Amino acid sequence: MDANIFISSFFWGGNPRKVLERVIAGKDEIFITKEILDEINDVMGRPKFHADGNEINYFINSIEEIANKIVSKRRINNGSRDKKDNKYIECGITAHADYIISGDLHLLEMKKYGNIKIVTAKEYLEMTK
Repeated sequence: MDANIFISSFFWGGNPRKVLERVIAGKDEIFITKEILDEINDVMGRPKFHADGNEINYFINSIEEIANKIVSKRRINNGSRDKKDNKYIECGITAHADYIISGDLHLLEMKKYGNIKIVTAKEYLEMTK
C-alpha cells in the first residue's frame, strides 16, 4: 500500500479502509519500509490534513502493528516516472508482493512491475472477493 492509500483509509475510509480491514482480519499481509512510514508521517503533517502529532503517531504506530516492516534489498532506477515512488516498487520486490495498491497516477499508469500488479484499492477488492 502506498502512502495515499494509508492516508485515505485514515481520513476518508472507503475502499482504502476496506483494504486495511482485510489486513486487520488476517486475510492479507502488507509490507512497509521506513521510507514509506516517513512519507506517511510527512504527508499527514501537512496543514491541509489538520492532524496533530498525537494523531499522526497513533496512525503510524497502528500501521507498524499490522504491517511487516522490511528493509528493501534492491534499488531500482527504471520504475515510476516519479522516482520518489520507486520505494513502493522496491518494497514490493523485497516482499515478493503480488500487488502494490496505490492511488498515485505515476504508479497506476505502470499497471505492473515484473510480476507485481499495480492496482487501485477498488481493483484490489474486486480481485480478492
